[in-house]
Amino acid sequence: MNEQKIERGNQIINELVGILRELTDREVKIFLGAGPMDNLLKAILDPSRVKEYPNIAEFLLANKARASLLAFVRHAITQNYSFKGGEKGKEGFVSPHHVQWFDDGVMFTEGREPFTGLIGLYRNKELRYAMAARDARGGEELGKEDFQFATIDELKTALKAVPAEEIGDLERPLRELTQLLTAGQRDESKYQELIQKYPWILGAHYHSVQDLRKLDDGNIPDFTGVRVRDNYRDIIEIKSPFMPILRRDGEFASEFNSAWNQAERYLNFVRQEKDYLRRKGLNFQLPRCYLIVGFRLSDQALMKMTTKQSMNPAIEIWTYDHLIWLAERTVKFVKDLLRADGGRPVSG
Repeated sequence: MNEQKIERGNQIINELVGILRELTDREVKIFLGAGPMDNLLKAILDPSRVKEYPNIAEFLLANKARASLLAFVRHAITQNYSFKGGEKGKEGFVSPHHVQWFDDGVMFTEGREPFTGLIGLYRNKELRYAMAARDARGGEELGKEDFQFATIDELKTALKAVPAEEIGDLERPLRELTQLLTAGQRDESKYQELIQKYPWILGAHYHSVQDLRKLDDGNIPDFTGVRVRDNYRDIIEIKSPFMPILRRDGEFASEFNSAWNQAERYLNFVRQEKDYLRRKGLNFQLPRCYLIVGFRLSDQALMKMTTKQSMNPAIEIWTYDHLIWLAERTVKFVKDLLRADGGRPVSG
């Protein structure tokens, strides 16, 4: 038995405990950070070594004490570092979040169970909650620009967009969308009808979505959505999921170019005629156009669309794969919000 190493290790740990207690919050991050913590965990049990064993069970058996130690650490963190709050009978848990995007704020999770639920942000003495704006493609990590943070009052407004009779079966629009896609339905009007029927699946970012709001005789987008965060409008244009995206030579098909040009025309019009549209009751401020098109596209098509999108960041292309993801995330978001303490944050 390595008694000398164990004794030396105990001395080092005691010294480390003293150092950590004396460091400021910022200094602890600099001292440990992601790298040293990762190295420490791997020193206890290196997950990359699982391939050296015939199966996972044999790996865990051979490293029983090490694996149990890590499980105990996880248990201790879950039990001691998720903080209970809220009224009696309606308690929830506020837990630290591993991602911290804001130097002047703190991110956390808030839910009925530890380390689950809504992603919250406390910043400038105000609580906000995150709604994902897009999914990650090809292993891409999401950043703070891919989320919208709304106050609890704004979230309640978004929740009102879900009719009471649909609360009991939130997955229904997702099933209907999947059925259309599985059947190979090419008629874009069927998808427009679905969005019109269930506008809240667009991420709960809009408290109302109105179809065919005529901007003028030559500009009639499929939908305009009134944003929860500021009551200004965005444009939503829906095309067939099976519309050609690329030609055989890898360039954009004429159908896609036509859809893109249409989106640009709508955006240019609402920017140039902002005052005229405001008099008509259509308020636009820094509008975006969401072009929904394509399903199960090749990596080549996705890369070309990403490049195209970078040329005009005000236009965002959503594939129907993204629309499914967004609907799934919205259903989860609404469920988490409904489970919250009557809409009142326990972190406050």
